[in-house]
Amino acid sequence: MDYWGLKSYENDDAGDALDAGFDRVHGELYEELMDDRNPLSFEQVQKRLANPQTLDASIAALQEALALESSPEEWDDMARLALAGIIVRHAELSVPIPAAWLKRAVDWLENEKLDWEEATARGLRRQKEVILLKGLSAKTSAKTTSPGES
Repeated sequence: MDYWGLKSYENDDAGDALDAGFDRVHGELYEELMDDRNPLSFEQVQKRLANPQTLDASIAALQEALALESSPEEWDDMARLALAGIIVRHAELSVPIPAAWLKRAVDWLENEKLDWEEATARGLRRQKEVILLKGLSAKTSAKTTSPGES
């Protein structure tokens, strides 16, 4: 797997899965918006189109591309990073993330074992991603807790 940045989704597996997920859900519209002649940036296109369906489709595309037939607990570190990247990217785009995926992504990021060329910068970025996901997890828990429960 090749990395081109410090964010969890800046690797080939996550990037390919995200692209496939957006394409599966939005098809021709996605292709049109990603065309070089379109004035929207990549960030703007993803922000406009991201939704729970693109999250599900991106996860499915990752599982298919890497032939991940086992349970996620058995995935290797690179597959885990790619999945965490898909979750982080959708969280950044304000897509609601199912609690089970949030928990798994936080756990995997906190226990990441991959060596990065820029370890300090990656550590800071990873910390930012974990804080984002934990914040969403707290909001999700608050929404599902009845008044009077602690």
